[in-house]
Amino acid sequence: MIYRSLTIVLISSLVSTCWGQNGLPKHLKKPFAKVSAEAIKGHIAYLADNRMKGRLPGTPEFELAGQYVEAEFKKLGLEPAGENGSYRQKVVVRTAKTVVEQNGIHYHSPQQHLDLEYGKDFTVQADFNVASNQIEAPLVFAGYGISAPKLNHDDYKGLDVKGKMVIVLSRVPENKFGSTETAHLATTRAKVDMAYQHGAVGVFVMPPPTVGGPQGGPGSVRGVVLPNGKAEGRGVNPYPSIKVVGTLTWAGLGKIMGKPELSSRELAALLYNPTAPVVIPGTARVQTGTVYEHLETFNVIGKIPGSDPVLKEEYVVHTAHLDHVGIGRPVNGDSIYNGAHDNASGVASLLEIAKLYQGFKKDRPKRSVLIVMVTGEEMGLLGSTYFANNPTVPKDKIVADINTDMPTILAPLLGIVPLGAEHSTLMATVQQAAGYLGLEVMQDHMPTEVRFVRSDQYSFVLQGIPALHIKYGLKTSDPNFDLDGLIKDFTKNNYHKPSDELNDSFNFEAGRTYVRLNFLISYLVSRAAERPSWKPESIFATK
Repeated sequence: MIYRSLTIVLISSLVSTCWGQNGLPKHLKKPFAKVSAEAIKGHIAYLADNRMKGRLPGTPEFELAGQYVEAEFKKLGLEPAGENGSYRQKVVVRTAKTVVEQNGIHYHSPQQHLDLEYGKDFTVQADFNVASNQIEAPLVFAGYGISAPKLNHDDYKGLDVKGKMVIVLSRVPENKFGSTETAHLATTRAKVDMAYQHGAVGVFVMPPPTVGGPQGGPGSVRGVVLPNGKAEGRGVNPYPSIKVVGTLTWAGLGKIMGKPELSSRELAALLYNPTAPVVIPGTARVQTGTVYEHLETFNVIGKIPGSDPVLKEEYVVHTAHLDHVGIGRPVNGDSIYNGAHDNASGVASLLEIAKLYQGFKKDRPKRSVLIVMVTGEEMGLLGSTYFANNPTVPKDKIVADINTDMPTILAPLLGIVPLGAEHSTLMATVQQAAGYLGLEVMQDHMPTEVRFVRSDQYSFVLQGIPALHIKYGLKTSDPNFDLDGLIKDFTKNNYHKPSDELNDSFNFEAGRTYVRLNFLISYLVSRAAERPSWKPESIFATK
């Protein structure tokens, strides 16, 4: 989807009754002035200090980070919104690891019998819910494995895959979808969801023809254990009827098709021959084996109660991940991955947003607001996956999630990219809030980075909850200033590296603007008569 870059003009129908046409209402001006660069810096300084050792979940240092947030919540007067009257929600992380020697594929047809070689011809994703599994079924090629009629693309149209294992290409067709659609549809989880919806019993994902070996390695993935004992997560197959999810290489496909001499490009051309659809004869017998490890961690959740007797039972959620990656490979003698930008700055932003909410008495939010510091984002969006699936409030009462992850406050904030907002009525809210702050709403300038699915808002989207993530736009006041180059340079040299520390790379005035913007978005949602909704044309509208 393409939307124009524009300076927002306020439309009267969007404006809440407490907002004037000429700027912020009086009751917000003083709290806005008190958004503190020093407070933001102070929170980052504590959370990204070397003594925190990178805030890895399950470590004493992550515990310290959690205690720090709890103390700040208490200081701000936030109500506990975790479990058992506390700020905490326990999260059990399950790591599922493939037992290589227990995994195999035997393929047989009238023409041949063969055993594929693990690692060279295929890999199998560890099964989160079944330690050992076996299935025998026919194979069928299903293009990219995408069924998206709203986007005029359906690889399953006219294809019978019931009771069969599908072979699908990774990624998506080039230049066909918008950045958020591409990010979502390219995930293995989306392909597994669609295969399940069409009755398949297994999924093998193939790399592009230019990639020779299997993608994803030996098949070790993480998820969270829900109260019902089942696991869930971005890389988890949640469907008992889908017996196997794995990767098939072009070499493996060539063997199955009895054409091992063909190159990957020749095989791809054969698969995509529209005049002679390929038939894969025979069946495959697949067996899998998995072992498990578990780790206990936690989310930290505070509540700002709504003022409306009815709407206070609904919730606007702010999320930011508290964790980082811990201690890793030394770079220039430094092995502590501090995570100052990623995501101590995001946590600091939410603490300032909470302070903003507690700084005025007039025209309070009508809906309640939850401030949720989630765990395990760097492990695969685990804390947000757990909370979105098993929230501490009724799930159907959560109206929106505004996520903050690595604001990347490197330069004056003049333009924004609201990832995911275009799919719902949240876009109008973003435009209104941006207009009050004089910010320009811009297109995603990094569509190939699939950022939409790489942070915690995606967990809420998968549960049918409108969500967004505000990232930097490329607007500058100096036409000679290369903001795009600055962001790319920062990402290359500091993202997930020990050099992501509290230093002079931060623009704390931009941090203040970022806090105000995200606050305004949630505040407008909290006071609106209608809760946010998906746009009918969005691929998430049926969620």
